[in-house]
Amino acid sequence: MLHSFKISSYLLLLCFLFNSCKKNEETVIPEPVKIVIKPDEVYLKREIQFLGARLSTEIQNLPVGDSDEINWTVENTRIASLTQNPETKEASVWPEGAGETYAIATLANGKATAKVKIIVTDANDYKFRLVLKDKGISSHTLNKPETFLSEKAIQRRQKRNIAIDNSDLPISEDYLNQIEKIGCKIVSKSKWLNTVTVHCVDYFLIDNYKNLPFVHSAEKVWEGPRGNLTEKGKYKDIPQRVSNNTSNNKLDYGGAASNININNGQVLHENGFKGAGIDIAVIDAGFLNLKNNPAFKNVNIKGAKSFVYENDDPYAVDMHGVWVSSCMAVNQPGTYVGTAPEANYWLLRSEDQSSEQHVEEDYWASAAEFADSVGVDIINSSLYYGPESFYNPAYKFEEMDGKTTFATRAANIAASKGILIVNCAGNDRSWVGSPADSPHVLTVGAVYDNRRVAYFTSWGVTVDGRMKPDVMAVGGGAWVIGESGAGEPRSGTSYSSPILCGLAACLWQAYPQLSNKELMDVIRKSADRINTPVIPYGYGIPDMKKAMEIAKEIKKSRKL
Repeated sequence: MLHSFKISSYLLLLCFLFNSCKKNEETVIPEPVKIVIKPDEVYLKREIQFLGARLSTEIQNLPVGDSDEINWTVENTRIASLTQNPETKEASVWPEGAGETYAIATLANGKATAKVKIIVTDANDYKFRLVLKDKGISSHTLNKPETFLSEKAIQRRQKRNIAIDNSDLPISEDYLNQIEKIGCKIVSKSKWLNTVTVHCVDYFLIDNYKNLPFVHSAEKVWEGPRGNLTEKGKYKDIPQRVSNNTSNNKLDYGGAASNININNGQVLHENGFKGAGIDIAVIDAGFLNLKNNPAFKNVNIKGAKSFVYENDDPYAVDMHGVWVSSCMAVNQPGTYVGTAPEANYWLLRSEDQSSEQHVEEDYWASAAEFADSVGVDIINSSLYYGPESFYNPAYKFEEMDGKTTFATRAANIAASKGILIVNCAGNDRSWVGSPADSPHVLTVGAVYDNRRVAYFTSWGVTVDGRMKPDVMAVGGGAWVIGESGAGEPRSGTSYSSPILCGLAACLWQAYPQLSNKELMDVIRKSADRINTPVIPYGYGIPDMKKAMEIAKEIKKSRKL
């Protein structure tokens, strides 16, 4: 019995020792694998897209032998984008649009994931061009054109047997109201091209516009810093109605003599044709203090308007339009006489030199449509949009086919309404820009007064095989009127264009039965290289005496 007790005690002791060992040998649960992202929050600025942020990782508790490969993603790629360095496991995050999103780091084996908040702010505003599927139901009708066209615009169409059609009707007010209800401001619209351009403070409102049933597409045409806009409607236009008749047909051109003589333009003036009755629209970059310039005191200005959203005063900025207009309009015998001193002028600002973005073409089209609606006969445009004009995106040579770019399409329609469009070739020493590439635009390159081609003038053959420029006029060392009212030399095809434009106005005054297309053809045929056109001269330097003879023959043939 004692022996049995010893055995029992021994077994009890073994059981106790076994249980104690079992407790000591319990499995230790390892800490979970964890990814820590640094920094723990990122702030980016949409307006500084080149400035991103670097994201680094620390992997904790990774078992020996497990892969440390990390895959990076972003939840909303419209707010931020991401580039990954597989060697360092780091990533760089970049701003795309205002808002909040997360960058996510995940182990390739799926054992851990982490994310960091990305906050993107935006101090920029945007302009979007909305291309409409149609113009909707207009409150205007074709049988009452006087409600949307001036009497002079209607008369031009009647004179040239040009029908008033659907392209003349304004865009539906209902469409415009729906567009503005989304929250952006309408800054431009084109009844010819079925577009509306809006100014937005929120980039992502473009999605709302794309969802409108009558919108075909939407694209960004401007981006810039949010700023204080001038008060809309502050500028009130006051026309300058004066007598600009010149009784003496033998004019003392002063410093402008070299501008006109190379084209024999004085012959038109000597015959009494100085542009009287012809309305010319100058689409340009601005007309700084032009009405206070003493040289312009007797220029007949029918009106002035700025189409640039940020500033509605055409006289508030930029001297370029003053220099350009002086080539035609100034009428100061003995000091300076332009090529069309008795014409009437509309001064229209479409260029925003502070941005150089595609919205300028929207403004150009709006200016051309306005010019048509008030009944102008000729548009001078010393502006062009080519490979060096826009930084994002730049035009390609393949788009210079006379029918693709926005401004060119608008120019083509303006020409179909009977308007003569004269445009500078450009100063890039390469192919001409838009709208100079149009077959319906008289494109003017630059020469010096010794008839040699100016080194800067643009030229080339368009995609569809046409030679540009069409003709040449003085642009190297052209004499213009400056801010003080005195003459000064300047160079650029910007001055070749108005010098010839003014002469075209005088020629049209002499032979009003010519159509705009016939007028272009007469000017080309009067040039000194008409039989052997060659780059960079095109058809060469027109001779207005010869042009008058050609036009006279056309007039005579119609009487037979």
